[in-house]
Amino acid sequence: MISLIFVFLITTYAQTYVGQNLCSALTSVTCGADELAGKGWCFWDSTLATPACVTLPCYLIDEVAACRTGGSLQTGGANTECDSLETFSLQYDNVCCDKNLGKLNYAFVRFTMNFDGSVDSTNDATPIPMASLNVATSVKEMFKLYTINPWLVSQETSEDNFQSKLLAILNKYLEPATRDVLLQQSRSHPFYLERTVYQSLQLLRDWTVIHRSTLALRSAILPQIWSLALVALTRMTTFQPNYYQTNYYFINFAIIPYFRNSLKMSGQLHTLTIDWSGYNYADKGYVMVYSYAPEQFGIIKAYTDVVCIRPFLGSTVAYVSKEDNYDNLFVSLKFTYYWSDTTLTIDQTQLRLYSISDDTQTITDTLVSFTCTLASRICTHTGTYTPSTLPSNGKGQNYFIAHVNYNLAQSDKKRAQCILAYKTWTTVCA
Repeated sequence: MISLIFVFLITTYAQTYVGQNLCSALTSVTCGADELAGKGWCFWDSTLATPACVTLPCYLIDEVAACRTGGSLQTGGANTECDSLETFSLQYDNVCCDKNLGKLNYAFVRFTMNFDGSVDSTNDATPIPMASLNVATSVKEMFKLYTINPWLVSQETSEDNFQSKLLAILNKYLEPATRDVLLQQSRSHPFYLERTVYQSLQLLRDWTVIHRSTLALRSAILPQIWSLALVALTRMTTFQPNYYQTNYYFINFAIIPYFRNSLKMSGQLHTLTIDWSGYNYADKGYVMVYSYAPEQFGIIKAYTDVVCIRPFLGSTVAYVSKEDNYDNLFVSLKFTYYWSDTTLTIDQTQLRLYSISDDTQTITDTLVSFTCTLASRICTHTGTYTPSTLPSNGKGQNYFIAHVNYNLAQSDKKRAQCILAYKTWTTVCA
């Protein structure tokens, strides 16, 4: 009888898993080349003095394995800086957040981008160049405008190209012939205007973070974004005149008639109520508001979103090119701040109401005092506040509530916030 003995040789080796590689170990050739070489969590940063493969800021990571720890996944990748979100919506691309944050920061929500169509023409069988598209011709032409895809601007690598292509889209919406149709056509839904606003803000924010773009880029694009936001608000007053409100996290919109006296704006773990019941107005009117998360402009530790108030006196709101038909008599405002975070303790002597310019570069203490009821987590400023009768930019007035030292501790900024504030990032913000 012959016995056969089989000997099995077992070879062990270190297996690299998706999300495990350290970006710093990758080269310009391998950085982000595939799923095992950092695609979705590493990028080649050519803006550094010594270009290198670096980890994406946490909110820009697409591959959750890079920021998740535990189970069979190994330590490495991006999980030294980032944590995975416990839950994430399929509507958004976010899967990671900054270390120990534990939740998605609303300022850094990323709407899913698609890359079909064209950035400068319609997606017809025979595309129409955006510059020659005449939406006044028919409703069909108006809907063709909506097929032009701003998301494609994200693929630009030159700041000049990024600026010119995004501005071309914004300016097309704002040119008088197009704007008037979008304001007056009964089938013009405000959503398409709002969508272009949030797309533009997301593109500006994320391109700045990746490419360390200059303040000049923000200064060129932001005024056009706010102008389009005002077109959207004006359209809302005829589309749904009694009340309209939508939330996109880092930018939100609302319009409400004067006679309703107040408006509550919801943010992350807080609400801010604006009350104008003390205003004796001479005609019908609308309070038109957009609010935005200040962290997308590098402002940290604000208690509320920035609320941009655009009151207009009159039963019919007309958009004017100068955008200066702000109701200068709009006075006697009260702001009530409520926070739902039970771990947050507010010192009313350190609470401030700040005004902020449209370009986000000038922030001024309004010298308003607050009275807080900590048991109810509510702060209301004493008396009433009267805005300037002559806003510096003629368009309206913008406010947020924050601690008196809200922006002094630069070291508290995460990498994306630091870049958006145009500070220098090494391992901390300086």
